[in-house]
Amino acid sequence: DDTRISRKITSEEDKVLLQKDLNVIYDWANKNLMKFNENKFEQMSHGEAKNIKIEPYKTQSGNEIKIGETVRDLGVIANNNLLFREHIDNIVTSSKIMSGVLLRTFSTRQEEPMMRMFNSYIKSKLEYCSLVWSPWHQNEINKLERIQNFFTSKIYGLDQLDYHQRLKKLNLYSLERRRERYLIINAWQQIEGLTENVLGLKARRLGRSRRIVSAKIPIGINGKRIKERDRTLIHNSTARKSERLFNVLPQSIRNITKTTTETFKRHLDKWLSSIPDTPKIDGYGANVAAETNSI
Repeated sequence: DDTRISRKITSEEDKVLLQKDLNVIYDWANKNLMKFNENKFEQMSHGEAKNIKIEPYKTQSGNEIKIGETVRDLGVIANNNLLFREHIDNIVTSSKIMSGVLLRTFSTRQEEPMMRMFNSYIKSKLEYCSLVWSPWHQNEINKLERIQNFFTSKIYGLDQLDYHQRLKKLNLYSLERRRERYLIINAWQQIEGLTENVLGLKARRLGRSRRIVSAKIPIGINGKRIKERDRTLIHNSTARKSERLFNVLPQSIRNITKTTTETFKRHLDKWLSSIPDTPKIDGYGANVAAETNSI
């Protein structure tokens, strides 16, 4: 299994403490007759470049841990700017390859087997851990959307329809709409205590019945205001997006409480089905940039 160790570094002492944290793990492994695969050790630092002094931390055998700008954690690639461009490019490329393999291997273009293949081999790649890496740059959103656009265009009888007509015919959401749906469901589960509240979401009521959600987001560090770039990251963070999406829901859905996730999903999907899943620009297709499919 993967193991992660992190520590906020503000002084030379913190660097020493981080190496001690590593040594504790090494000692535990030795006592239990275990050995880490040092070829898989990775080190990544995040923060202002002027404040980061890269420290060569040591492995179990005394070798220096390799320092990189990206790290793969449970299949998700993140870089030291807390962005996921490499991950998105990777899954887009992988999905394109898989689409080609499936279309060459199977001659059928009937709807049912085509959708089974897409859901099993492609959509699973495009949505794995999307709560973590969900993009906000439109070009990345479109890159992902084009995969579903391309594959569904190969279904018999649907090739003459534009993408959003196909979605309606197949009773599908756009991938952007699905990612937002996941964020809403996850936010509801956290404020209901059905899963760990890692986003720090807090529900409160305005008046007698209107429930809204807020995320605990810092506005400054050590008395200094957060820089513009970091404000952008915070604005598009999972916590902030979850807050915004939950608060645009109708009051009747926001007030659902003390029930099962399936019941909440049922009410949410009924409302989502009434919201057009189309962008603001007419004629959106694989080669036409859309503004957004966001709710």
